[in-house]
Amino acid sequence: MEDILSVQGVNKHFAKVKALDNIQFNLKRGEIHALVGHNGAGKSTFVKVLTGTYIPDGGTIKLENKEVVFRGTQDAINQGIGIVTQEGSLIPSFNAIENIFLGQEETRGGFINRRKLVSKAKSLMKTLGIELDLYKQVKDLNPAQRKLIEVLKILNINPKILILDEPTAALSENERVKLFSVMRKLKNDGISIIFITHYLDEVFEMSDRITVLRNGTHAGTRFTEKSSNDEIVKLMIDKDHHSEYPDKNHELGSVLFEVKNVSDGLKITDANLSIRRGEIVGVFGTVGSGRTELAECIFGARDRKSGSLILDGNELKNRKSVPKSIENGLVLIPDDRLKKSLILDDPVKYNLTLPFLGEISPLSWIQFKSEEKKSQSIVKELNIKTPTINEKVKNLSGGNKQKVSFGKWMLSKDKKPKVFIFDEPTEGVDVGARAEMYKIMVDLASEGAGILLISSDISEIKGLSDRIYIMKEGSIVDEVQNVDITNERLIQSSLGV
Repeated sequence: MEDILSVQGVNKHFAKVKALDNIQFNLKRGEIHALVGHNGAGKSTFVKVLTGTYIPDGGTIKLENKEVVFRGTQDAINQGIGIVTQEGSLIPSFNAIENIFLGQEETRGGFINRRKLVSKAKSLMKTLGIELDLYKQVKDLNPAQRKLIEVLKILNINPKILILDEPTAALSENERVKLFSVMRKLKNDGISIIFITHYLDEVFEMSDRITVLRNGTHAGTRFTEKSSNDEIVKLMIDKDHHSEYPDKNHELGSVLFEVKNVSDGLKITDANLSIRRGEIVGVFGTVGSGRTELAECIFGARDRKSGSLILDGNELKNRKSVPKSIENGLVLIPDDRLKKSLILDDPVKYNLTLPFLGEISPLSWIQFKSEEKKSQSIVKELNIKTPTINEKVKNLSGGNKQKVSFGKWMLSKDKKPKVFIFDEPTEGVDVGARAEMYKIMVDLASEGAGILLISSDISEIKGLSDRIYIMKEGSIVDEVQNVDITNERLIQSSLGV
């Protein structure tokens, strides 16, 4: 197959930070080429170069053997490069048709020709073999339907290259299968796909070749059928896969936190669990089992209708108060960091210091030097890759956004949390960044904190947890000790079989 895209020696700097260093990459016509790497490895920067958001400082990009320089995102679109981002670009209050043809509307007599747009949308759907409600507002559709609308929006510009950035992060298994079917159809139609995902099983299922970036450099390209999971992981983090989960050598202490007969009157029914000092307790279940609702109920983001929470032997009286929970030493790193945890347009330093402004604001005046010092300390401790602490959070990679998401809870010296609730902490995060986050969790536990880890990743749950509670339909239906943890036990209990 011939190259449709060739990248040679591309560099990109931000101040003193070298984000891309001599990147080599080529994409063949009708190929699915996986792009993987540690969060902060340069994937996002590279994609922004390919889509015209950034102009590289050096190197060449050739599209169909012709050297190109994209002067903006529209320039890249005009030349046939489209992207479906992880965060999405749809307008929630618009329907599918309005989103697909936004900025590309066809008119007749000065009015939008809706009949023609509907016909064109149906034709695009037929090409992919899918069915969607074209008139329902996007906010009322499920994640897979929204992702397919994003694809249709790109197909409307007749792309030569489609970039899919973490497209399955919020999808169920059935939705993922449907998206993969669409990807195969696009490949067969001659469209080249750059596929970015942190799920290596998806990489080996879908891609023809794999390119690994590490620390802004090209770590290697492999033919998928001739490579292995361990080889790719080693390229990503430059060390063996078995080191992903850190050793836990500390002793567990007495019971630190108890949840007794907690219900929210809607989703959660009579939940009971406990966490000892230094213990990592997992919560596993299928999508919709009530895991996130339980976390929000414990944290005070959801009303607790009945039951009790006991921390350090004392019952917590508040039923729905996030500030009180924080004051008591309970913190939550939520499942959707973009909507529930971060202020994307604010700098890193503001996000890190927000929960504990009182510590740096005597007499209600922020001490900016103290704010910068504390922020720099957390950035260094968590290895958050950012040009400066003044960088907007939205410009960071997924893994570094997540580090900011829970780094803010580690800033306080006066009110250090006792219980950390991590809800899907590594969703959209690559292998290397996951390993760093796992170490942070284990370090927190070794210091005596209690960790509640909610995850749908069986390997993650087994690799980190001392005990696991399994949820089904809003109730805890099983408890498994570490020595008894098996895939079969977890899956059977979660499905009720």
